[in-house]
Amino acid sequence: MMRKVRGRWSLGLGLGVAALLGLAPLVSASGAARSDAAEPVESSSLPALTSFNKVSLGDGFVETLYAADAARHPKVIAVRVDAAAMKSLPSAPSHDGQTCFDKDGDGINLETDCASGHERDLWLPKLNGLPFKWLMFNWQMHGHGPTHVFDKPHFDLHFFIQDFAARNQIRTGPCNLVINCDDDAKAKKTVPAPYAPEGWGLPGAAGRMGNHLIDPNAAPANGDPFTQAFAYGTWDGHITFWEPVLNKDWIVATKPSAACRSIPQTPAVEKSGYYPTQMCTRYGSNGDMTFTLEKFVERTAPAGAEAPAEATGTSTQSEAVQQHH
Repeated sequence: MMRKVRGRWSLGLGLGVAALLGLAPLVSASGAARSDAAEPVESSSLPALTSFNKVSLGDGFVETLYAADAARHPKVIAVRVDAAAMKSLPSAPSHDGQTCFDKDGDGINLETDCASGHERDLWLPKLNGLPFKWLMFNWQMHGHGPTHVFDKPHFDLHFFIQDFAARNQIRTGPCNLVINCDDDAKAKKTVPAPYAPEGWGLPGAAGRMGNHLIDPNAAPANGDPFTQAFAYGTWDGHITFWEPVLNKDWIVATKPSAACRSIPQTPAVEKSGYYPTQMCTRYGSNGDMTFTLEKFVERTAPAGAEAPAEATGTSTQSEAVQQHH
């Protein structure tokens, strides 16, 4: 089974990332991530959501929203793409130029020298125990590699634990998905047990993000249809972001009222807080799309755990927005 899966990955990530084939899967020796991530779970009605941050996208907008309990612990964290944006998502060029590297020294070509599609950075509220600080939203018009896996139009939602300024220090370059080659090695540094999802590995590292790890036995890597998937992001041996991946054509075609699935959990976390155990995609009657992280549970990091390092001596826009709200 694993040999067949590796054969699928060998079709390539695009943008010259054949070097990823030598990357061994990440294995944890002290426990496994839950394997029910592909199974649908019961949905629940949403509480009232409060809009937090909104930025333009196409002729509309994308925004972050939230619901919290009386103690300001997170109940729901949401991302909404309004109907106007869903009908006018950026189409040309394929990338907006935020993650690029001039490989040939002849100037930036937005089609061949860039990754990340169209990016929007949004901030998340400073809720008690919420480990995520900000969102890197990406609209990928043509998808990306591997072929027959993530090569459909889709949304990448990077919920970052890593500080915004620290993320900005991950350089672009000629390796893998437009990442500096030294930073590529740092991004792929093994996350130690018990903080790693057992058996997860490819597809690989990207500039201004870090490494990406997925379950090779879960859809769409195993050949099952691409609807909504999940990845963990890493940098310098730490889990730095959680990433749901949503097939835009599936959302528009099936118009899910609430398509929910469990989020696979690592055996332990490096930072104590409230973590979501369910993700849901909803298509509104007016044509908008709302994605949610739900069913938060409190998790305590073991003694000696070290959370991802933050940039020192730097105040971030994320912190300013959080404090303002």
